[in-house]
Amino acid sequence: MGDARLWAFEQNYHADHMNAAIHCSPVKFSPLTFRLCDELFEAWPDDEDITSEMGEVRSHQGKYDLDMGR
Repeated sequence: MGDARLWAFEQNYHADHMNAAIHCSPVKFSPLTFRLCDELFEAWPDDEDITSEMGEVRSHQGKYDLDMGR
């Protein structure tokens, strides 16, 4: 898949990792990153594996409160 949703997801994924590194804390994904991941997952072709980044974000779902101010 090569559309703007994937590029936006990848940008947010890496920004969340960068922010965690700046604060020397574990990564917590933003609500936007989760939403983009969900959108991609719903549209992902059945015959293709999701990306490792999507797998990581999905593994975080429900593990912490979302910061809606982000």
